[in-house]
Amino acid sequence: MRKLIVLFIAAGLLASLAACAGGMPTPTPTAIPLAVTATPSPRLTQPLVIPTEVAATSPSIARTATPSATRPGVSSELNQRLAERTVQGFLDQLAAGETASTSDLYLTEAAKQGRAGQLLSQLTGSGEQLVEVTLLQFLWRPDSTYEAQADLRWAGSDGSGSTSQTMTLYLIYQQGLWWIDEIVLSSPQPESPSTKAPTSTPGPASAPSRQPARLAGKLVFQASSGGDIYVIQADGSGLRRLTDGLDPAWSPDGSQIAFTRWRHPWGVYLIDSESSDPVGSEVRVVDAIQLKEVAWSPDGSQIAVTINYSSSESFTICFFGFCFTIPPFSFGQMWTANLDTGYLLSLPLDDKAVHAPTWSPTTERIVYAGDQGLAWIDLDSMDKGRFEGGSVWDTSPTFSPNGQRIAFMGRVHNRWEVFVMNTDGTGRQQLTQSDPKLQDPPSNVAPAWSPDGQHIAFLSNRDGLWRIYVMNADGSRQRPMFGAKLDSLGIRYEWATERVLSWAR
Repeated sequence: MRKLIVLFIAAGLLASLAACAGGMPTPTPTAIPLAVTATPSPRLTQPLVIPTEVAATSPSIARTATPSATRPGVSSELNQRLAERTVQGFLDQLAAGETASTSDLYLTEAAKQGRAGQLLSQLTGSGEQLVEVTLLQFLWRPDSTYEAQADLRWAGSDGSGSTSQTMTLYLIYQQGLWWIDEIVLSSPQPESPSTKAPTSTPGPASAPSRQPARLAGKLVFQASSGGDIYVIQADGSGLRRLTDGLDPAWSPDGSQIAFTRWRHPWGVYLIDSESSDPVGSEVRVVDAIQLKEVAWSPDGSQIAVTINYSSSESFTICFFGFCFTIPPFSFGQMWTANLDTGYLLSLPLDDKAVHAPTWSPTTERIVYAGDQGLAWIDLDSMDKGRFEGGSVWDTSPTFSPNGQRIAFMGRVHNRWEVFVMNTDGTGRQQLTQSDPKLQDPPSNVAPAWSPDGQHIAFLSNRDGLWRIYVMNADGSRQRPMFGAKLDSLGIRYEWATERVLSWAR
């Protein structure tokens, strides 16, 4: 009888495991579809011995969570947010004088070739300066589209005299996005110095009058782990393929990009992004396999890099309806490499799982994702610690340029979101917020600071595809950074704590 009870419990456990397995993708250190059999010693100019045999790593499958498509026939909250982002991004680009990229990013093909495209061209050549843009109202229309009205205020080229006019935007839904399909401009109206801009009852998307700062600098990003690496200007111009590899990161002066490669010859590479022959300028500076997540020291003389020997993905155990998720675990180390002397140092960390280091721009502290979430080590004293109030799921930290804040990604129930906190772990704040009521809530991952610390770029699949987004450092004004321009590159996040983005001057 006792044996029958044991068999019954075991059968129930196995059935529950089969029913509950799966769920939301969880970042793990191995999402690279390559088999690994041996680990040669990493080296710069001086040899250093590390374990030479590594258990074979089975190929893993790239997974991208795809939320349910937004239905244009229903004015849902998500629908409205997506349409609002299109309008606000369009107005911000217009206020910044980016007329060409505005047309490429926000207009339908028909609008580009029609009256809307002509109107934007006329605005550029008018000789007047756009000094203020105010969103007046945002409306849902009976024909399942959106309409927005904005007030434009202009100043003459000599700074004297001002005019205002109303711009009306009509949006339609195509290929999973809201696009501007028609633009109507009222006749310019002269304003006296005492005249105020037209007033109207603000709609749900009302925003204060402002002239947004133009996004500056350049980004390097990977299309996938081990895939193509591209560079692009923050304004959307100058897109070009650079090389292939993992986790690209700009040097502090913006002259070089460090990345790792998981094919022969394995290792950490540096590449000159401005060279006429970028691939020809590649230099392998560390020789080893399974290296990931390079981080630069503030002076550019050293790099930190992780090496992982083996790992597992998270899994769920269910017993009679009660389910428990076991976080992923791995065995690895973090090394620092001095690019001038060739000296390699294995950091004495307490964590078996070591991922995603970020080097403080003002101190000798490195923050990384460890066994129990985010942890730190001070290189001058080798003191170590963790952040109180954090989560075991916190990962992918990155220091702000002034060294006062840390952005990172963390799990919130059934999705991933971007957070910030102070460098001592206080002031934890969630910046992104996906709708948890959706069947497949989108995730926001892989944050990267702008060089001036005013913005944070990140990857999101809130539109169904993985796209690069940008927001203010306080989480406001979240919008696609390049619209659908990069969709053909097949950008994806593979839940391997990959860095994906790096932003430099």
